Amino acid sequence: MFKLYHSNRLDYLKEILAVLIQYEPLDHPFTAEQILVQSPGMAQWLKLELAKKMGITANIDFPLPASFIWQMFKQVLPGVPEKSPYNKEAMAWALMTLLPLHLEKNEFTPLKAYLDQDESSLKRYQLCHKIADIFDQYLVYRPQWINAWEKGQSGPEWEDQQAWQPILWQALQQKIESEFTTETSEKPYHRAGLYADLIAQLEQKKTVLGLPKRLFVFGISAMAPEYLKALIALGDHVEVHLFLTNPCQEFWDDIVDAKYLARLRQKQRRAITLADNELVPQALQNLVSPDLEL
Repeated sequence: MFKLYHSNRLDYLKEILAVLIQYEPLDHPFTAEQILVQSPGMAQWLKLELAKKMGITANIDFPLPASFIWQMFKQVLPGVPEKSPYNKEAMAWALMTLLPLHLEKNEFTPLKAYLDQDESSLKRYQLCHKIADIFDQYLVYRPQWINAWEKGQSGPEWEDQQAWQPILWQALQQKIESEFTTETSEKPYHRAGLYADLIAQLEQKKTVLGLPKRLFVFGISAMAPEYLKALIALGDHVEVHLFLTNPCQEFWDDIVDAKYLARLRQKQRRAITLADNELVPQALQNLVSPDLEL
């Protein structure tokens, strides 16, 4: 079951959340509530506000989206490791080794120019952490690019201007896989390759053990499309309550895009024209000469 609550004020959403927790408790008192939040700051604010409303805040977990989704990977899919080897810190240190090996390639000319006179390797350290952060964002928000690069296919349209990115990602993937398989027999999964498997598994309607009894998603202003798809699929197994902040205090559910309205009017005019033509007697139509000049 997937439920949506929206308001332009977090206070109202917080009140609804408190009522649900207080008056619709979980079956077992030692089962922790799961509230998915965007940041630790939001979790701390919510703890205090719930305590004011209910008198106490206890036995509530506040996972962040990335950690929660990875736990879902582990719970639903076989062989997923405890921690992704494609976390930002691991990728950054791997890139520190890989980047100097590719700087002589033509695609890496901008990076080579930036790293000129970097005797202390401070620039390389900062650059590798920045690249790791970019790759981490791709894994979350652009998994189709990562999957295309791993298959040797073209990714985004701007790839020609940043041709070093797919090359560096492929080298990073090979390095992580070789090191990971040496230490353990588990496959080095990353998020871009697991979303589709997770959603497909959840959509099979089979019973999945270990899922939370219900999930509250609170105060998240932006969410990756794959995250949302996974939450909707999870709603077929558990209660998912999405609390969404609405930027407008007025009711605007009936507002329709102007281009969509224009297309509707055009279809209506065509339908009326066709209906009128069918009502015109065939005899009158025969009186109209195609050679008549107006």
